[in-house]
Amino acid sequence: MNGPGIVLQLSVMIEIAGRPFRLRLNHCGRVRCEPGWHLGPDWGRRLRDYDLWFVWAGLGTMQTSDGEVALSPGSCFWMRPGRRYEATQEPSARLGVSFVHFELLTPRGKPLPLSAFKPPVERISAQQFAFVDTALRRVIEVRREPGGEEVAARLFAAVLADLLREPEPGEAGLERHHREAVLRATTRIRERAGASPDVAALAREAGYSVDHFSRVFAKITGRRPQTYVIEAKLERARQLLAESGLTVGEVAEALGYREIFFFSRQFRQHTGCSPTEFRRRLGRG
Repeated sequence: MNGPGIVLQLSVMIEIAGRPFRLRLNHCGRVRCEPGWHLGPDWGRRLRDYDLWFVWAGLGTMQTSDGEVALSPGSCFWMRPGRRYEATQEPSARLGVSFVHFELLTPRGKPLPLSAFKPPVERISAQQFAFVDTALRRVIEVRREPGGEEVAARLFAAVLADLLREPEPGEAGLERHHREAVLRATTRIRERAGASPDVAALAREAGYSVDHFSRVFAKITGRRPQTYVIEAKLERARQLLAESGLTVGEVAEALGYREIFFFSRQFRQHTGCSPTEFRRRLGRG
């Protein structure tokens, strides 16, 4: 399932749900909540901008306008004025939270009234926990440096864009399991294009039959796993031909091809030229 359409540009522009905005960061920080801490009802009533709230440690609960939500590492909220946000924490597992207050501006830089835009999501479950945690930490650090506002805004725009691509928290558990299994498989394929396991091994690792794995994989990626493997190999082949000093034969061998002829034929089928021609066009032949 894809999230709202998002396009990130270098001018700190972000497109959310088909609308372009500029970002302006306000107060931000990273805290470990003190013993006895809680977020009371007055906090939400005093909110005057958006607040991205990310839990990086601890356990607790959040009472929103839509009901109670359990808090754990990876819980994330796009908070907005006019909504209810009351939180408590487990005394033995105090919350660690990163927060970034921000505003959306028009493309010309004019402040956008909060009533003029409803965020497409409120609650997000950050699947890429390490990335979000590290990136928000860096946003907060850079924001505090002299002249760091624009760089921090760009980093934050990237984090927000990535979070909005996450599956909604309401996605069925089985669907989420399928997505996570396929993500692990595609990561393995691309990280080691020349030595990625065959489809049967990938299916076995995911706990699926080959046929079921292939159907799930195709539904999520839009391609059969065999096609995905070939595309990953040829993408890496183009990179090696462009950047390395390996011969065409050595590239083929590195990517697991037993015959240079088969490699060249497959390369031509997918790119329209042979590996040698590809390299020559780059001025490296």
